[in-house]
Amino acid sequence: MAEKQNIQIKNKERAKVVVDCDAGSDDVFALAMLIAAHKLENIELLAITCVDGNTSVDNVVKNVFRTLHVCDASNIPVFKGANSALLNLNDECKNIAFHGLDGLGDVFVNKPVDIRALKEEHAVCALHRISNEYHGQVTVICLGPMTNIALTMKMYPQFVNSVDKFLVMGGNNTAVGNTTSQAEFNFYADPESVHIVLSNVKKNLYLLPWETCMRSTITHEWRKTVVGKINNPVNNFLSTIDDAIYDKDKTIKVPFYRPCDAFVSAFFLRPDIAKSIKMYHIDIELNGKRTRGQVVIDHLMMNEPNAYIIEEINYELFKDLMIFTADPNTEKSRELLNW
Repeated sequence: MAEKQNIQIKNKERAKVVVDCDAGSDDVFALAMLIAAHKLENIELLAITCVDGNTSVDNVVKNVFRTLHVCDASNIPVFKGANSALLNLNDECKNIAFHGLDGLGDVFVNKPVDIRALKEEHAVCALHRISNEYHGQVTVICLGPMTNIALTMKMYPQFVNSVDKFLVMGGNNTAVGNTTSQAEFNFYADPESVHIVLSNVKKNLYLLPWETCMRSTITHEWRKTVVGKINNPVNNFLSTIDDAIYDKDKTIKVPFYRPCDAFVSAFFLRPDIAKSIKMYHIDIELNGKRTRGQVVIDHLMMNEPNAYIIEEINYELFKDLMIFTADPNTEKSRELLNW
């Protein structure tokens, strides 16, 4: 096992970030958190790129714009990316049972949204252009399948060195899955893309795996009775989605609140939320009949480490960031970002 690393990645002033997402319920929570920090001029959210994942890429685009509109942040550029996995070898891989057909608990099915501001430039080209323009300054937060990121690395080999760091929600570190017994959804959806990314990164990738999300101690009752009582358009939007997803189907037994993608946004804003980070060399299984999509860790340390794995986070600090997202204009909320 690799030794615990004392990672110092405190944000520079107005840290620059691009979010690549598949806009399920936890994605929009993650976006709302970052948008709140962006509007307070703590960070600069340069762009949002969309990838097929929890729902179709067309629905992803709609969900991103719904989030931007309700957050009054429609000036943030949005780019549409890949509409399928690289090889698409797995069966139709959508998280419908949890996120619904539209990705947001089917709350907005048949409800129109204005997407006229969608940029014509492809997400892959935008990722390359932005990282090149702000060379070495941009964090790329990856909240869905890695298709857009892998395509950018293949088309523009210099991309990996142009990015400051990649923060990724996906995969696993003890072979616990949520889509198959051994694989987490984002990595199972496009394992070939994950392999491309992991083969190219040079110690600037931070992975928050499924098992870390499973350790959440945040109760649904706390979310509803504390955060849910905050009454404003953004929080009402997020609460409506969460209520639809967690309450609609009692056969989906999720004992604690686990907005996985929002944990990554929280780590970007407050890296000290990570209580344990360890460095490993990791890859992904592509051919196993039962293990396709599983992260493989080099416990024998035969290869140079290529990723930091976030093994534990401070859920009490995350609860504070949930309240910040719901109501960012209080003095306490502002203090959270001035650490």
